[in-house]
Amino acid sequence: MIRTLLASLVKTPGMKIPGVFLCLCFLYCVPVIALAECGSASGELFQVARVSDGDTLKLADGRSVRVLGINAPEIAHGQKAGQPFGLESRAAAQAFIDAGKGTVRLGFERETHDHYGRLLAHVYDSRGRSLAASQLRAGMALQIAVPPNTAQMQCLDKLELAARNKSVGLWRDNYWRPLPTRSLRGDEAGFRFVRGRIAKVDINSAVWLELDGKLVARVAKKDWPLFADQKTGWQTSDWLALKGRLVELRGWITSQKSTRSQQFKPLVLQLRSPLSIKVIAE
Repeated sequence: MIRTLLASLVKTPGMKIPGVFLCLCFLYCVPVIALAECGSASGELFQVARVSDGDTLKLADGRSVRVLGINAPEIAHGQKAGQPFGLESRAAAQAFIDAGKGTVRLGFERETHDHYGRLLAHVYDSRGRSLAASQLRAGMALQIAVPPNTAQMQCLDKLELAARNKSVGLWRDNYWRPLPTRSLRGDEAGFRFVRGRIAKVDINSAVWLELDGKLVARVAKKDWPLFADQKTGWQTSDWLALKGRLVELRGWITSQKSTRSQQFKPLVLQLRSPLSIKVIAE
């Protein structure tokens, strides 16, 4: 499968040629009629009480909504510093809500709540326009998909790529350009977008992709089917073929401790969807 993907790379303006592990299963494809806004919602309109940040809303009934499909820059909270474009992203989300007279419709997928108790939903205004699509077009968020809610990942990824190629919004800021994995200090945490070369591939109860520097990427076994080709299924050789390749990764970084008997890299990035890893043609 890896040879097929690399052979089909297409140039895009403003960046090197990206290749992706694409999930070809039609289960995750979006109907053509919905591509303009990456989906649609019908039903009840909810009043929005507050825009917390670029990807989180508070409804008038007290429930919080985490917008599916995107991750917006963090805003400063207490002693925790914010990220570049955090305030701008929140302002863009607020403008979207205001244009819809403060009401939204929600679209749900398979998982409806996160571990914080927030609703996980696609958010639309009364005319069917998508908040996630709006944020990505304006360069106010990054595309991210977390299983099992992956139905719109292909559509939203195209919107992000267009904004990135035009260097709009956060794509103008060096902070949001792929950070070389060699420059990671070892104490980073949270959502990051990185670039590095895969030095080693291990496959056991998970796929482990060791990169140059202090980072290792992990693909949990439960997520392997998302990365599999529809015809051939998941192939060990596809992962092994990544050794030596330059890749871009995105996801949440956490730290892990080494023991005397086992020396681990201190940072782990969880890869949850095929669009979280892109192979860069050199």
